[in-house]
Amino acid sequence: MQCGVLGPVEVRVGGVPVDLGGPRQQLIVAGLLFHAGQVVTVADLVELVWDEDPPATARNQIQTVVYRLRKLLGPAGSLQTDPAGYRMVIPAGGLDLSRFRTALAQARAADGEAAAAFYREALDEWRGVPFAGLPGSVVGRWRDALVELRWAATEEWADTLVRVGRHREVVEVVAPLVAGDPLRERLVGALMAALHREGRQAEALQLFQRTVVALREELGVDPGPQLRELHLEVLRGVAQAPAGRVNVLPRAVTQLRGREQETGRLLRAVRGGHRVVVVDGMAGVGKSAFAVSVAEALREEYPGAQLFVDLQGHSEGAPVAPVDALGLLLAQLCEVPQRVPDDLAGRQVLWRRALTGHRAVVVVLDNVAGAEQVRPLLPPVDAVCVVLVTSRTRIGPVDGAFPLSLEPLPVGDAVSVLRDAIGDRVDAEPDAAAEVVELCGRLPLAVRLIAHRLQHRPRWSVSAMAERLRAADPPPIAVSAEGHSVAAAFDVSYRQLSALEQRCFRLLGLHPAGEFEVWPAAALAEVPVPVVRDLLDRLVEVHLLQEDQPGRYRLHDLLREFAGTLVTAAERPAAMERLLDYYLHSAAMVNVYLEMRPETAPRFPSDAFTRPFAGDRDGLAWMRAAWPALVALADEAHRIGAHRHPVLLHRVLWRFANNEARSEIAERLGQQAIASARALGDDELIAMACRWHAGTMLRLCRPAESIEHLREAAARYAAAGLRAGLAAIEVNLGVVCRAAGRLREGIEHARTAIALSEETGDHTTRLTALAELGSTHMLLGELAEARLALRESVIGMRRLGATMQLASSTAEFGRAHLAQGHPRVAFLLLRRAHRAYADYGSVAGSAEMLSSMGRAHAVLGDLDAALRCQLEAIEEVRDLPDRFFEATIRNDLGATLTLLDRTGEAITEYERALLLTARTGQRFEQARAHTGIADALRRTGRDDTGQRAEAHAVFLECGLSEQAAARAAGLTRVVSVP
Repeated sequence: MQCGVLGPVEVRVGGVPVDLGGPRQQLIVAGLLFHAGQVVTVADLVELVWDEDPPATARNQIQTVVYRLRKLLGPAGSLQTDPAGYRMVIPAGGLDLSRFRTALAQARAADGEAAAAFYREALDEWRGVPFAGLPGSVVGRWRDALVELRWAATEEWADTLVRVGRHREVVEVVAPLVAGDPLRERLVGALMAALHREGRQAEALQLFQRTVVALREELGVDPGPQLRELHLEVLRGVAQAPAGRVNVLPRAVTQLRGREQETGRLLRAVRGGHRVVVVDGMAGVGKSAFAVSVAEALREEYPGAQLFVDLQGHSEGAPVAPVDALGLLLAQLCEVPQRVPDDLAGRQVLWRRALTGHRAVVVVLDNVAGAEQVRPLLPPVDAVCVVLVTSRTRIGPVDGAFPLSLEPLPVGDAVSVLRDAIGDRVDAEPDAAAEVVELCGRLPLAVRLIAHRLQHRPRWSVSAMAERLRAADPPPIAVSAEGHSVAAAFDVSYRQLSALEQRCFRLLGLHPAGEFEVWPAAALAEVPVPVVRDLLDRLVEVHLLQEDQPGRYRLHDLLREFAGTLVTAAERPAAMERLLDYYLHSAAMVNVYLEMRPETAPRFPSDAFTRPFAGDRDGLAWMRAAWPALVALADEAHRIGAHRHPVLLHRVLWRFANNEARSEIAERLGQQAIASARALGDDELIAMACRWHAGTMLRLCRPAESIEHLREAAARYAAAGLRAGLAAIEVNLGVVCRAAGRLREGIEHARTAIALSEETGDHTTRLTALAELGSTHMLLGELAEARLALRESVIGMRRLGATMQLASSTAEFGRAHLAQGHPRVAFLLLRRAHRAYADYGSVAGSAEMLSSMGRAHAVLGDLDAALRCQLEAIEEVRDLPDRFFEATIRNDLGATLTLLDRTGEAITEYERALLLTARTGQRFEQARAHTGIADALRRTGRDDTGQRAEAHAVFLECGLSEQAAARAAGLTRVVSVP
């Protein structure tokens, strides 16, 4: 099937035109083709056909037209129905608009004759006015956008023809276009340039005058700066440069990929008056190729000469002295050697005179060591000259210079570099190609070296290379070709540092994450923060380090790999221990705020080296930003056998991981912590690791594993004689049993914890156990007992100032009030707990409170507020990696939907809760879901006995009395509307 919109809308099937019928049918086809491959909603089609005045039968009419179109297009048509609307799928190359856009993109990515050919290919797709003859404001907007895009392509094509010297063709094609639209300055400029280079200066000047008149009369403006500059060039009689003009720029072996934005910025700077541009960036980022490419782009504007000197500022030998650089430049301008003085001052005079004598010159000073190399080579004020400087260092100030830093390539452009070398092997494995360039750090030098290796191994797949690089076999920095490697390029920069700078740089290679602040660098280098800040600034200046934001440093992946190879065996262990201690102590400070029971958090020396925090929120923000480094360091500590750190890092990171629902990572950290604790043979550390890992197992809904780890922790605490630890374990066992629906067991564990904590004088554990006891009594329907225990817990926690444990107890106390029919008091308590959890950064806790607040709203009769709270709660937990709270919230939401008579949606929520509880083992919530379905069924007059019987049986299994189970299952009451 072939389709067209760049003219009258047409569809051909098997080469035969399809009669699309009247304007309405053609409009719908136009909309589907304009958005080919995308879903177009019925509402969009209605607006397209009728603008803002559709008839009542609009949707039916759309469906009728789509039905007819399917019959017209037959089996070859790919008109698909989607829940949101309709989609037209066109075979590759089957739509003129797609072919136009593809060719235009190829033209903009190419240069020279190749670009000109692609532009011609794009413009040949046009058959006239887009959507010719079709009415309506929507299609009118599309038409205007496409016509403007065609003009842009035509202007770019004309500029390209001028650059490649096809001036006569420009005159033939562009002159009629300018006659039809004399206000298009860019086309006028292309035509003026072509006439000028054809020796037709009088016609070029006449064209300029006509354009001035047209712009002033139609728009009241004068021509833009580019057109005025071109006018001056014609007036000066600057003819096209002769064929033998000086051009010593290095010839590019391959096309420069990417850098369109950087090129545009640089060209705008030059055309805006900057005569010196300084391009800096790390080794291998492509500075030289970029500068040469820009110099080539300026050839038409600076036709006199294109000069190039490598000043060897970052090479094996000594940098080129300014006097020698001037000798090379003068030789390129064909100065007679006998006329060139030996001294710097004499050569400067001759150089400035030579530049003034040439029409317009571009000079590339590559690989500069510093500003002192550049200043003697700058042109005089009256010379028409642009100097492009490249350096690995951010060189000192040069008057009037425009600075531009190059970063590694975007992934797509880096893949294009790979494609240039190995062709369609890249297209056959696009994901592997993207991985290869990422492993190369998107550094052009590294990508080209890998491409060179693949070129000489035609049977290797790109996936095989990716696998080798992942395994560092060899690492990208070590891959070489003809003596060049990334490591060698980096090494030159490294050897130009002072001894202290070198030590700082190589030790940064031990940092496991790409980003860090000044404090871990100070810990690694073992120097004061002010000193290390100066060292980091120096590394930023020489592009061995990046500072994307003030105080936030980043080491490129390949530079980190290179730095790591330089660390000596003698300095590595001590540096790693300093780094581990810094992160452990800093995380422990934040964890004190996060802890339910701060007094049980690990204690470290008061003079331990840490990052200063402005407050609790600053600490939480740091923990989130440092999380990748903290996890990577725990992994590394376990790998190298620094066993104390994995245990303590797991302990101080657990609460944060729990709050942020990062349980899957916490699981790995817990397993490593237990293994490291066992390697140390320390019963207390083993108990600690097992206890906190049990909490992760509960959040991952694996209660049997949680109980297993808690029992081992209890045994280890008993072996170590730590009875206070046994009380805490009993509380944890009570929590697990409650979650698993083993409520009577949970009661016994809570009572045991109370007895043990009274024996040891541990008031916080006793209050925590009381809260757990009250929560379990509440599920059992024993509300008086629940309220007494929770009230004592809340009062005690408030006296102790245990902020987060108070929030937990307050939340349970609020639910108890709700169960006893005191919704206003319940809402106040729940809202207070919600604020604490939100401040605490606990996403899951905040969502759980929102859901409970919704239940209180529902009892108070505000069902809309209840629904808002519970929908917000669902959104908060939807993307959490663990599903521990989701079943509870969906059950709450189902109850509200039932009261709103949205029983179908309610049953859906309850069924989702049932699916979740089947996976999580939350038996009490399973029973609630069955009860909820029964309530929804009864609301609509359907049979609910089966669901209530199922709920009743599960409530009994959970330990509820017969009366309480019957009441919870709704066997003794009927749901009423508040």
